[in-house]
Amino acid sequence: MTDIILSFQNTDMLTGSHDAGLVMLSVLVAALASYTTLTLSNRIVASAKGSHLWLGFGALSMGTGIWSMHFIGMLAFDLPIPLGYDLTLTMLSLVIATALSGFALMQIRSPQLPMHRLLTAGILMGLAIAAMHYVGMAAMLMAPGIVYQPVYFALSIAIAIAAATAALYIAFHLSRQPHGPILLYRLVAAAIMGLAIASMHYTGMLAANFPVGSICLAAGGGAQPWLVWAVALTSIVVLGGTLIAALFDSRFETVTTHLSQSLRQATDELKQMARTDQLTGLASRDLLVETLDSLLARCARIKRGCATLFIDLDNFKLINTSLSHTDGDDLLRQIADTLRESFPESAITARFSGDKFVVVLEEPCDVTTIMRRIETLRAALWRPIALQGREISVTATIGIAMFPHCTGDARAMIAHAEKAMYEAKAEGRNRFRFFEEQMQDTANWEFDLQRDLRNAFVQGGLELFLQPKVCAKSGIIRSAEALVRWRHPVHGLLLPGEFLGIAEKFGLLSMLEGWTLNEACQILSRWRANGATHRDLSLAVNISASQFCDPGFVEKVLDITRSYDIAPERLILEITEHSAMRDPVTAAAAMRQLTEAGITFSIDDFGTGYSSLVQLKRLPFAELKIDRSFITDMANNAEDRQIVEAIVLIARQFGLRVVAEGVEDRDTGAMLADLGINLLQGFGIAMPMPCSEFEAVSLAA
Repeated sequence: MTDIILSFQNTDMLTGSHDAGLVMLSVLVAALASYTTLTLSNRIVASAKGSHLWLGFGALSMGTGIWSMHFIGMLAFDLPIPLGYDLTLTMLSLVIATALSGFALMQIRSPQLPMHRLLTAGILMGLAIAAMHYVGMAAMLMAPGIVYQPVYFALSIAIAIAAATAALYIAFHLSRQPHGPILLYRLVAAAIMGLAIASMHYTGMLAANFPVGSICLAAGGGAQPWLVWAVALTSIVVLGGTLIAALFDSRFETVTTHLSQSLRQATDELKQMARTDQLTGLASRDLLVETLDSLLARCARIKRGCATLFIDLDNFKLINTSLSHTDGDDLLRQIADTLRESFPESAITARFSGDKFVVVLEEPCDVTTIMRRIETLRAALWRPIALQGREISVTATIGIAMFPHCTGDARAMIAHAEKAMYEAKAEGRNRFRFFEEQMQDTANWEFDLQRDLRNAFVQGGLELFLQPKVCAKSGIIRSAEALVRWRHPVHGLLLPGEFLGIAEKFGLLSMLEGWTLNEACQILSRWRANGATHRDLSLAVNISASQFCDPGFVEKVLDITRSYDIAPERLILEITEHSAMRDPVTAAAAMRQLTEAGITFSIDDFGTGYSSLVQLKRLPFAELKIDRSFITDMANNAEDRQIVEAIVLIARQFGLRVVAEGVEDRDTGAMLADLGINLLQGFGIAMPMPCSEFEAVSLAA
């Protein structure tokens, strides 16, 4: 490397000049490099995951910018001799520029930049900038060597140190500037830094003297001016590309941060909504479970009790239907206010679902305290509530689960309280019950049974038994009643009373009734096809009130009879007196449609309801079944006998066939025959039996 020579005497020197356009270009490149560095400094500080990557890009961009500015400045300089640049020294100056840039950016990445470290870093970086410049000058390989004037030489180093210190200070503080016109700050700072860097370069050039007769040994070598131009343009592209990448990354991070904040805010709002019931403002089910779990853990730790109350409003659906859903919502809000007032502030009050609420009492409580709280609530609910000018009083059925008498997590405690509520509701309205272990056993039994019943529809197990109806005079089988039986794989043969309630409770009753009707029509179809003996037999199927009130019931029955091609007059539909009288107008319309199709109707359990004979006259019944309660003790009870005689008389007036059910012995059957009964049914006549056995018995008869 050519030695740096300091000269204090005037000698004959070559006269150099600068191209003004290239000088301006070098200053602009320095400013662009400064602006890029300031932008990257923000990315280095702001980007948590990519700070090392941006540090590398920043060092390369800043170093390339300073180095590019230096060589554009060299291009601007001209001597009356050919000039060139040694490639090795040129690359060394680039390495120095990049290294010093990396060092500078590492300083601003630190959380703090105290004055002593700022000055130390500024001095080291300034010396490195000067080293880069003078190594670049040495790349000209002048012979004799370049002579430097001491004053300007020292001034250039001082400017380099001042520029470096200022650049570090500005970059550090701008990278942490959260507000204000950041773009304006960067532009002004970049202009100042660019001028400072350019001032150092041209002060250094001013310090350089070239003796007359000097030659450039690098002239004509690999570092031709066109190559320097190419490197300079490449540097500008690198700066521009890095700046664009930084701006895009900043914009992307800004958008991502905004989206992240919006998403976090929306998530917080959703969490809050999930924790609060929007209609009543009470705690939601999720918050209830979360809070109750914490409470149970605390109570277990400090050996203290708590209670969970499951509250279900009585007849809320009726109120909702008779008024409107809006009024129903208003009612629920007022009920929520009543719950808040009736229990202490320490209680957890939540809307569980619909018209069901849960209250958790945290205070030390016993049965007496809870009962007193319940009575307070009842009194508050009984106070009239005004809705649409009408006053409504509400009652509630309540189930209570007490810890530690009841164990388990929050969901288990709520389930226990709910089971107790349903037990109370089964006994009537406006009641309360405490949870007992046998309730859980009953619930498990019911759940298992309904599951097995669902499987029975698919896998088989349900079967129709037929109980004969015989002619009271001759004893010949004329008809039969279809009675469903369930051959359970574990519990054996189950009668309807053992599973019909389960079917209704779990929403399987309609499916069961549909299966029964379909199976009965299959039997009638087989009888019609198999021979003359069975084809004249009729078969009765019980129809529940809910099934009979189904708007699609008539069409369903007609579809089934058509699909099995049965004689409609052989199908008897038995409905209770209560079902027929609940809505006589609708019942009459449905019965007329089916009667016109040939299907027969029988009124079951006659005498136990509250039927109007006028309404009964309007309904197209063909058969009347006297309830077994009048038949069983008729031989010993004159009143029962008189009632049966009266019913037979009424039936004759209406032209109805009379069936007596519950006949337990032959003597009662003979007595009924004497009274004019048409058909007899009961255990004394024949037990319900499988279809194949019935068919064999009917053939034998």
